[in-house]
Amino acid sequence: MTSTTADLSPLQPTAHAVWEPRRATTLAAARKRTAFVRALRYGLVGLAGLIVAGLVVQILMRAFGGETLEPVTVSEDARMINPRFTGRDESGAPYIVTADAAVRRRGGEAHITELESPQLDYDLIAADQEAEGVLARSGLFDSEARTLDLMANVQFTTRSGYEFLAEHARVFLSEDRVLGESAVEGDGPMGTIRADGYEILDGGDRVVFTGNVRTHIRNEAGSGGQP
Repeated sequence: MTSTTADLSPLQPTAHAVWEPRRATTLAAARKRTAFVRALRYGLVGLAGLIVAGLVVQILMRAFGGETLEPVTVSEDARMINPRFTGRDESGAPYIVTADAAVRRRGGEAHITELESPQLDYDLIAADQEAEGVLARSGLFDSEARTLDLMANVQFTTRSGYEFLAEHARVFLSEDRVLGESAVEGDGPMGTIRADGYEILDGGDRVVFTGNVRTHIRNEAGSGGQP
């Protein structure tokens, strides 16, 4: 019996036939990735060009009279609650200036502070008892000149016992003196008085009235007359 062996080599796939499809797939993916990177690069370059063009247009518009935005200035004033300023006059007497609130000015006027409902603890003048220490509605304290300007509904009492009502009073804390440049009404032990201006001197022991002075003097019996 003769055996016959069939040649099956034509039916076996070659190594080239097995790897050819995989290599083709890898090359195709690489080509797609390269095309994507190239497109992304072109897009970034184009975006950068648009940004630069926009900046150039804005610069040209401003250079040739285009609309210019004005800078906004923000207030630098510092607001304080319940401020307190202390010092001494030339004779060594202490004083304390306080207020409900204050705003300290900036720049060349940093030594000036705007006060709301100012109060003064000082031997020269005192607030009316009903005012609970408040001398006026507003005021200005100058730390360099050591002056306290009182404005609007100014009410105070001197050491001599006179009660005054005015629209303005400047207290010279270093000179133990008060100057008023507005109409004033006063009431004290000797009677009442009205004038266009006044000045308190000698620590409150002497008061000088100026301009249209009108007085009403009380006598011992309690009646009075106008000189």
